Amino acid sequence: MSTTNSAREVISWRVQEWLREYIRTKRQAEIIYKHPSGQVMVVHEILQDILSRAGHDFLVLGTGKVLGVERVLLIDGQELTKQ
Repeated sequence: MSTTNSAREVISWRVQEWLREYIRTKRQAEIIYKHPSGQVMVVHEILQDILSRAGHDFLVLGTGKVLGVERVLLIDGQELTKQ
């Protein structure tokens, strides 16, 4: 696993705080992510939780779908790595 890839698998504390505000307020977000098939997907969902397992972070959407953060391109127009 490359260093660049592992950096995208874990989000910073600052980004976690930003996402926890979405979770706390149950505010809907536009989430653009890359499906394993390579297709870019756009969903409007409530963020339910952030999970960390074995050095990898995941977002849990209101529908129960779980996304690895390396697949998430934008949340409400913001890149997770730019926060």
